[in-house]
Amino acid sequence: MSTLNGSRDGRGANRRTAPRSERAILDAAYHLLIEDGLAATSVEAIAARAGVSKVTIYKWWPNRAAVIMSAFLRESGGTLPYPDAMSRDEITKSLIHMADSFRGPTGTAIRALIVESQTDPDVAQAFREGYINARRQHGKSIVLEAIAAGVIRKADPDVILDLLYAPLYFRLVIGHQPLSDEAIREHIELAIDGLAL
Repeated sequence: MSTLNGSRDGRGANRRTAPRSERAILDAAYHLLIEDGLAATSVEAIAARAGVSKVTIYKWWPNRAAVIMSAFLRESGGTLPYPDAMSRDEITKSLIHMADSFRGPTGTAIRALIVESQTDPDVAQAFREGYINARRQHGKSIVLEAIAAGVIRKADPDVILDLLYAPLYFRLVIGHQPLSDEAIREHIELAIDGLAL
């Protein structure tokens, strides 16, 4: 006899509730991270807020860092694009957009992840592999295209990306000066002058 969910063994309900549970877990992890900080975003706290068991979380993620990184990437991964090209206008548009994102919840999350990375190897690895390195390959390809086209001087693509992006992360984490659009524009002018042929 078939069950109400149309499955003889009842597994149809599990298949339908899995995406809902996953969304609830990621929502809980992200909101805990933003509201209470990374230290408070434990598996226990995520499970309680999502209304699931810890077993359910560990079924899909190997540790706390992995679920937090999944939540961060779902919410913020697409908000920080690289420029389409290494032109002054495209770089300015990209970095101003990034600074604006850093002034909101995305910046709160990234600052927490960077700080926690200093003492938690799992968080450090998840942040490097899931966010920094995954994005870095795309950024390097844009830099290499610009070098090949003679748009910018030849240099190590990693150094070029550090030159462009590190000041934003520095102001985000240290907070010694505001991450203002004016500061970003001045930084871009100096950086582009150094990269120009």
